[in-house]
Parts: sequence; C-alpha cells; structure tokens
Amino acid sequence: MYCSECGAENQSPKAYCTRCGEWLPPKGRSRKGFGGDTPQQSLSTALFMSAISTAAALFSAIALYATHLGGGPVKWSVFVAAAFCLCIAAWQISNFFITLRLKQRLKSSREAPAKTQELNHSNAPAALNPAETSAFIHARQSVTENTTELLDPIPARQRDTKR
Repeated sequence: MYCSECGAENQSPKAYCTRCGEWLPPKGRSRKGFGGDTPQQSLSTALFMSAISTAAALFSAIALYATHLGGGPVKWSVFVAAAFCLCIAAWQISNFFITLRLKQRLKSSREAPAKTQELNHSNAPAALNPAETSAFIHARQSVTENTTELLDPIPARQRDTKR
C-alpha cells in the first residue's frame, strides 16, 4: 500500500505512515464505520458518547430520587436503580477524563515528529569548529609510514643468542 500523502510504499493499512505519519485507512473501505476513520475521530466520538451517557445517567438518577423521595412507601428496587444510575455516571465521567488524556497524548505524540523534523532540517551552524590536527598529524605522512625507522636496532650478538 502507498501513502496518499507522501507516496511511501510498503505501508500497512489501518496504521500511520512510517515516513510522514499520516493515518492510512484500510483498503477498499466503502463506508465509514462508527467513530470515524482515524484514531483521533474515534476518540472524539468516545468523548461525545461519554458526555451524553453521563448526562443521561445523572438525569435518570435525579429523576428517580426526586419522584420517589418523601412520597410514601417506595419499593427498594427504585433506589437500587437510582444507585446504579449514579455508578454508571461516575464510570462515564472517569472514561471521559481517561479518553481526554489519551487524546492529548496522541496529539502531542503526533506533533513531536514534526518538531524533530524541523530541528533536523534547520540550517543552524555547527556546534563545534573543525579540529586543528596539523600539530599532530603531518599531511604527507600516514600513521604507519616509516614506523620501522623508529625502532631501536638490536645488536647482532643479542639476535644470535635469542635463537
């Protein structure tokens, strides 16, 4: 698969492009699924649904308590249902904040490669000047050239006795 943004080849569907970071939808997808095509759209849908279900659960709990508190004998199941509505609301509130943090992390991780590319492509001068090596290395000699001349000669008598 090719990236539609930068043209990079051998890309996996339902993943980010390894070169430019663009989201690549699955091959041959004819209609959009619930939540959207990209992870960002899916997170936005999850945030919206968490907010709506939180509001509905809170409204249901308040309505149950308001209509049955102080109005005479009430079956215990009404209070249990209202308590479950409050639990659902609390769960959806926690999901909302978790999804919000996840969306922010995804956004910051998508911006980080762009900042890195900007830093890599900047025309900033080199941090250090080139090294001055003329005092250490002579331009016409290599490191191994004339190394045998530096060795002390072994006298002939010592050579013969070592054998």
